[in-house]
Amino acid sequence: MGNRIELLKSRKGFYRDNYNRVCSALLLSLFIIVMLSALVIYLAIFSPAPDLYASAQDGSLTRLISSDLPNTMRAT
Repeated sequence: MGNRIELLKSRKGFYRDNYNRVCSALLLSLFIIVMLSALVIYLAIFSPAPDLYASAQDGSLTRLISSDLPNTMRAT
């Protein structure tokens, strides 16, 4: 009878230890997910506008200017 009680106690300890280990792993995963989500949101909000270029048939590149900014370059 004493042997069965020790067996049950060892099983209880095994499940308790694994439960604590799994809960710790889930909390760590949740922390990593929150941090990565915050990083993605930050990069989406504060990323600079990309530079856009048009290419001619001869391969020369012309930087595109948005329509709300005036074109200050003189035609040569």
